[in-house]
Amino acid sequence: MKSGERDQVIEQLRGLCLLGVVAIHVGSLAAEAGNFSLYVLLEVLSRYSVPAFFFISGYGLFCGASPLTAEASSLRGGYLPYLKKRLVHCGLPYVVWSLLYLAYFGAILPPGSVSFAPKQLAFVLFFGLACYHLYFMVILLWSYALLPLWQRLLQLLCRRPGLGLALLFLFQLAFNFWTCHPHLDTSNWPLWAQNFFLYRLNYLPLHYLFVFLLGALGGLYREKAAALLRRYAAAVLLFFAAAAGWDVYSCYGSFTLDGYTLTELANTYHQLSPQGLVYTAASLLCFCLLLLLLEKAQKKSRPLALLSRSLDVLGSYSLFIYLLHPLVLDRLTSFLHHFSIVPTVKKVCLAYCIVVAGSLLLSWLLSRLCRQVKLLSLFLTGRK
Repeated sequence: MKSGERDQVIEQLRGLCLLGVVAIHVGSLAAEAGNFSLYVLLEVLSRYSVPAFFFISGYGLFCGASPLTAEASSLRGGYLPYLKKRLVHCGLPYVVWSLLYLAYFGAILPPGSVSFAPKQLAFVLFFGLACYHLYFMVILLWSYALLPLWQRLLQLLCRRPGLGLALLFLFQLAFNFWTCHPHLDTSNWPLWAQNFFLYRLNYLPLHYLFVFLLGALGGLYREKAAALLRRYAAAVLLFFAAAAGWDVYSCYGSFTLDGYTLTELANTYHQLSPQGLVYTAASLLCFCLLLLLLEKAQKKSRPLALLSRSLDVLGSYSLFIYLLHPLVLDRLTSFLHHFSIVPTVKKVCLAYCIVVAGSLLLSWLLSRLCRQVKLLSLFLTGRK
């Protein structure tokens, strides 16, 4: 596959990621419903979605590049032009959407809850605190800024991909565990250092280095990777089942034996935990395999063709759905609380469908508007 050519598997993987991201955030309603199985499905087993976006980014940056140089096509024109382009494509929409969400929360929250003072605004933007989902764009910007370093690591990986990935996986386990459980007393640190420590998960791209370089390797060796997935399909599916089982078993044990609350489960078995990292790797392999199989099977089955088309639509509107779904969810949650509607399993499932459908509808409308107003498109998406 040549650089810039559309890859259906990756586009549809975006759609699956969006379904996972929405599930994570709808999980707060599942906590109110108090159902263990539904909560684990939405808040724990959907945690593959955030790392998967880094997998997709790594794939896109190196797809079509030569394994001999492992050079991202974006860097061929020079680092500074590349960085400028990324700041426009990712940085500008991040700032604009952060300001929009701050304005929204300023309108619905009590006076004084949101401040636009320059110092406070810089603090919020630097750590991605305008809304709970925007931190991802901060980490992505840091990943883009450090791309020459990732490229060098990828060149080393290409020498011994199997061994390199195994060692990188072990590093990721250790690094994630230490940063999540540092056991450091920061009370005597300067305030700026305390903030950097407190919000470390909001800006450190090293947490997603393994999946990013896994995606980059997939982009460099696309055909070989696809052939390996097909050849070892049974092993991939078994790995996914074992990883999901370990994740669920860990949650069940903590919930029933250790007295964890549902919220504590999500804060423990997230995507950076050992169980979460293994499950993420298994999910990426499994979903890529299933989408590769779907790519061929859709031609022979109308239901599978419909599924494929649905994932295509979700993938094509993925950016706007990601940016808009917290707004839809907040309005829906306010509606439920206003009418004292108690969440149940069926109501949470319905809420999930409403958030997905509502976000998709708003994304379609906003996309049509952006096609008419190029300047609006530039501010909201980073592209005209």
